[in-house]
Amino acid sequence: MEPVKEFYFKEPLLEMPMVSRKAISFITAVWSVILVAAAATFLLSGTAKLFWPGLLISLYLTHRLFHFNDAKLLLSKVPLSGKINTADYLNRQSVKAITLASDRSLLFGGDFSLHLISELSQSKEVREALLRLDVNYDEFREKLGEHLKKSVSETKQSHNDIILKIRNLALSAINLSLKGGGKYVDDSDLFAAIGDLKEESVEKIFNLFQIDSDNLERALIFGRFRRRFFWHRLPTSLGGFVNQPYKLRHRIMNRAWTARPTPMLDLFGVDFTDMARASMAGFLVGHEKEYDRILDILSRPNQPNALLIGEAGAGKEALVGHLAYEIIHDKVPPQLFDKRLVTLDLNSLLAGADVPEQQARIKKIFEEINRAGNIILYIPDIHNLSRTAGRYELNIINTIIPFILSNDFPTIGSTYPKESKQFIESQSSFAQAFQFIQVDEITPSEAELVLTYDSLILEEQYKVKITYGAIKKAVEVAYKYFRQRLLPSSADDLLKEALAEAAHCGDKALSADDIIAIAEKRTNVPLKEAGYKEREKLLHLEELIHERLIDQEAAVSAVSKILREYRSGLASGKGPIGSFLFVGPTGVGKTELSKILAKIQFGSEDMMVRFDMSEYQDKASFYRFIGSPDGEITGALTDAVLQKPYALILLDEFEKAHPDVLNLFLQVFDDGRLTDNLGRMADFKNTIIIATSNAESNFIKEEIDKGRIMESVAEELKKRLIHYFKPELLNRMQTIVFKNLSMEDIIKITGLLMNDLGQTLAKQGIKMKVEDGALRKIAELGFSPAYGARPLRGVISNHIKSPLSEMILKGEISRGGEVIISLKDGGIKIAALIR
Repeated sequence: MEPVKEFYFKEPLLEMPMVSRKAISFITAVWSVILVAAAATFLLSGTAKLFWPGLLISLYLTHRLFHFNDAKLLLSKVPLSGKINTADYLNRQSVKAITLASDRSLLFGGDFSLHLISELSQSKEVREALLRLDVNYDEFREKLGEHLKKSVSETKQSHNDIILKIRNLALSAINLSLKGGGKYVDDSDLFAAIGDLKEESVEKIFNLFQIDSDNLERALIFGRFRRRFFWHRLPTSLGGFVNQPYKLRHRIMNRAWTARPTPMLDLFGVDFTDMARASMAGFLVGHEKEYDRILDILSRPNQPNALLIGEAGAGKEALVGHLAYEIIHDKVPPQLFDKRLVTLDLNSLLAGADVPEQQARIKKIFEEINRAGNIILYIPDIHNLSRTAGRYELNIINTIIPFILSNDFPTIGSTYPKESKQFIESQSSFAQAFQFIQVDEITPSEAELVLTYDSLILEEQYKVKITYGAIKKAVEVAYKYFRQRLLPSSADDLLKEALAEAAHCGDKALSADDIIAIAEKRTNVPLKEAGYKEREKLLHLEELIHERLIDQEAAVSAVSKILREYRSGLASGKGPIGSFLFVGPTGVGKTELSKILAKIQFGSEDMMVRFDMSEYQDKASFYRFIGSPDGEITGALTDAVLQKPYALILLDEFEKAHPDVLNLFLQVFDDGRLTDNLGRMADFKNTIIIATSNAESNFIKEEIDKGRIMESVAEELKKRLIHYFKPELLNRMQTIVFKNLSMEDIIKITGLLMNDLGQTLAKQGIKMKVEDGALRKIAELGFSPAYGARPLRGVISNHIKSPLSEMILKGEISRGGEVIISLKDGGIKIAALIR
């Protein structure tokens, strides 16, 4: 059975009448003045008999001054069981705030929690936290006062009611302080804990200023750690937040004096326990399950070897560093107590030596490890032992693996998912030596906490104040748009880039808007709330699209509606921005509309990733799409989205793909995610997916020619598409039918393409005029019943661009000239006018 703890709150000052408390305060003040006067008199008396008592009094007063605000007991002394008075762990300032709030609530009426907020919000740390949360402090105090006045007539609380509230509040504050590494409960812990009480009066004032309890807890870190590091400089790395820095001293001996020196290991390795003592390692947020599993594996008598598998930045080395930190603080199982955690640098170990020398080094190092008896060995990038699988490398592996399998010492290795599949899992002896631990990316909430601590350092470096809104937005945007790297690295990069920009511009503070501005520069994607100009563009999106696309009203209307929903914040957010199936004959504008959407939403046609699904017709092609199980082949689709998480995905001839490939998209359209062969998660939530198909093209043409309206044709077509796609797949996509183009449509398209050519010539100072007859002739040559308008670009290239390029090179056309394209004797004539 677990030990039982019984918490209660008993503070003598709260039990006393107010007059008694005032009397005690007065007597204490008077006594302090007397002691100060006595110490000064004795020290200045010149008499030896009085000097020493004066010195003792001075030392007492100095000690009392430095520890005046301390709690009666430290949080590290909280017993594991029995009755626990939570008041003993509150510092004097916290007790004073509670006492004043209780007095005012009982004397004048009103809600105790609001009175306490009023007291606590005057502290420097709480005030800074509110400013970090973009809360106007003066407005907050004003609204708090209004709510307090209102509560006076509405709320009546007895002494027992208040004591019960204080007990719950103190217990919550103790938990928060313990989590934050505090020595005792202070004002900021109490203020953060108030939100956890879930009282209506508190929620009203917090909601009014959009104060979230979790965000408040993070924002209070700034003031808390500035006070902790008041007497010395802030650390230069995150490791400094878990340990007080002191001089690095290499320790090889355990406390029992049974260990042995390891000179060869020290030459080619780094002692993580030394780094932890110097506050250079140990900081860890998240990964609790992975860390517990490491402890379990390393504590085993047999096969105490763990292999950490995760992408770069997942936190593998942070886990190892935290283990070193816990070892030096004796917070590990007995089997790991008093160990040294040493990393072995394979590159330096193998460099500059032939194979016999390498093997000799390895044997010497492992002999030292066995003899020392207090080593935990860490081998980062352990896959490098077999990356090339050549004769020499195999000899090195064969030299090392027996030592690891001997169970004489614990070993930690680290590698990446791809390398694990390629170089480790393929070798049974290598794989069997380790227990695998998957190290995944930390959550956005955990990344926010990491960046909060990191911001304390970054503020000193850039001299720019960082609001918590900026931290939260950096994590949100990085997690959504910059998936090439994992959290927190991706968010940290974005935050630093925004800080550099702010420092360059002379800004004093960094806000969420500054993060969005930097992210928009990187992605060329609008992220902030639509402004007036963008709202106007979205409202007239159809007209904008029709500047480059002729007809196809149903398709243009459908995609415009989806983009408006997305930018107005009404999209579901579960799947991609939009999932479409464009069905229709070749050359009717399916690909062209896709390019236009890529340009509008993502800023460039280059943000369209195109797949020819006819290349994925057999079952084997499934692995080319998401990667092979052995890791040899990475997934074409998942790689594309990991590299471009904000893009338009075009799937040409969708109906030709293998059924297994089509089934992949059920998950993509539902959840917006797909896991590849290496366990990486590709996020499709910021993509537009367009699949095109020529299925039933003849049916569409025949029905439109009969005069049947498009809506009716589309409904009939959806029924026919069941022969090509599963109903559950069709239900997850918006099917849009493209009709065949008429000759008038082709003429209009020809006009658009010729206008593009005219703009190109205008950049060279050449005007171009196209007569109607020539325009129609080009349209006729470029139209094909089988391929629609697809041949049109080739016709313009052969009949217009090619002759024009020759005329420019011959000097027949030059800057300031004009080109007239006309129809003569049934052919196209290009004439140049030189001015």
